[in-house]
Amino acid sequence: MWLQANKQEWKHFLTAAEVFWQKNLTPAEDDAVILVEAFHQDLRVTLRNLAVANAIRRFRPAKLIVFTGVEEAWRNTLWQGFNVSLVRQLASAYGAAETIDVWDVVRKSDRKPTFDTSGYVAATDARLAKLPRLRPQPPQERQRYGDGLAAFYEEQFKQPVVALVTSHVDYDQWGLAVEVARRSGVPVIHTQQTGCLKAYALFPENDTHTGTFREELTRQIADVFETKLWPRHEELRRATELIAWRSKVNLGRPSWWRGGATASVDLNNPAERAVLRAHTAARFGFDPDKPIVAVFNHAVSDALGTNRELFPSLADWFTETAAWAAQRDDAQWMFLDHPSQALYDSSGFFDALAKEHVKSKHMVFKPSASISKNALWSLTDLGVTVRGSVSNELPAYGIPVIQAGWSEWSSCGLSTVVDSTDGYFKTLDESLTALRDGATLVSEEQVRRARLWLWLYRSGADVVTPQVPQWEVWPVNTLLKTVRATFRHIESDADPLFETVERMWTRREPMLTRTDLS
Repeated sequence: MWLQANKQEWKHFLTAAEVFWQKNLTPAEDDAVILVEAFHQDLRVTLRNLAVANAIRRFRPAKLIVFTGVEEAWRNTLWQGFNVSLVRQLASAYGAAETIDVWDVVRKSDRKPTFDTSGYVAATDARLAKLPRLRPQPPQERQRYGDGLAAFYEEQFKQPVVALVTSHVDYDQWGLAVEVARRSGVPVIHTQQTGCLKAYALFPENDTHTGTFREELTRQIADVFETKLWPRHEELRRATELIAWRSKVNLGRPSWWRGGATASVDLNNPAERAVLRAHTAARFGFDPDKPIVAVFNHAVSDALGTNRELFPSLADWFTETAAWAAQRDDAQWMFLDHPSQALYDSSGFFDALAKEHVKSKHMVFKPSASISKNALWSLTDLGVTVRGSVSNELPAYGIPVIQAGWSEWSSCGLSTVVDSTDGYFKTLDESLTALRDGATLVSEEQVRRARLWLWLYRSGADVVTPQVPQWEVWPVNTLLKTVRATFRHIESDADPLFETVERMWTRREPMLTRTDLS
């Protein structure tokens, strides 16, 4: 994506950024450093990291060190257009003292770390090979690279590191840096690829070290939600209703893959839903008067083992759920693939599972892109997922969800989160019985909680700053021109970027917020 930039526009942007940050940052007076990763080929991702890092440098002056580079397997699988020289130019404009091509360093190294990296290596191998399950023995070269990365990071964290700023917390190049940061007692700031500026934070004094980064985050987000937001849900109701309306047509992540008419939900009442339900059910061969369960497949090779899950893998969960559903023709089952299935699976997992159950007429397997949100919302009486975003979207519109694992919001009371495989199938069984009896499986409080979460995710925890335009500000030349205008014409004194990052840092809060939630 960097290569799409007009050379002249890129040059003007770099000049404006360099002058802006020279005027708005104080040189470090000690050896403190902030480490920032720039491993992603999307410019918007790196902009977010650098903006947060420099916001920290405003109140804690430190040298900026940027990690970049692209290992061969990452280049071959995902990022053919990655350009290290452009990353160096961008980092320099943002005031980096050093930009390190980590791949160039590690591929020549045989150093060993002080801890076992095999979990990160196996998850990375599955992602790059697009496999739905971990391989018992990833390629030896993959393990060597993971060990070299971890050893490199351990060496870097011997410096007085103020913070690690990263766009991802999984896989080898990101996850191992996060692992070493946690072991070293260094705060980790995790920026998000959605909205304007969203970021989560794990501070060492709040880290119980009893689970993964994402497990820690789930617990801490729940605490903020329960103590600071839910007591104010009536006060925030007007805002949550607006966000619920906006989310019906939201095109930003995580629903970035649904564009155009298929992204919109236009159902306004039960009568409209019933009409569309009858029409869509006929398309699928369903009886509209019989319960319909939608099971949402995940990006099956994505970040395996990074949060709490009931089954050994996402593929195992989907497979065992299908096997259980095959015996339950008292309901109708709709199994949907991930919208970006081809980017995460090279094994034909979804199609193979569909063939296994072709004789089960009460089960259908469909590409999710073939059904609009209107149709999907009209059919679904119960959603089933592990960590998918449907577990916060569906309850906001009165549709219950069962989760077989944790997501960042799963402890906020939106869905039914089960804690064992036996409990999972028992909950499915009880839910089918309740649906057949005409019971309502989602409470009014869950709807309110889900809408309050949408407000937090889409608004309350999304900082609007001209430094980081909305994710949808694209293509790249439009983005560059927008940020260049910020650097040239907008004073930094009142920029929310600086105030909100400093507040999160000072109060050791787990997320950026637009306003003081306390």
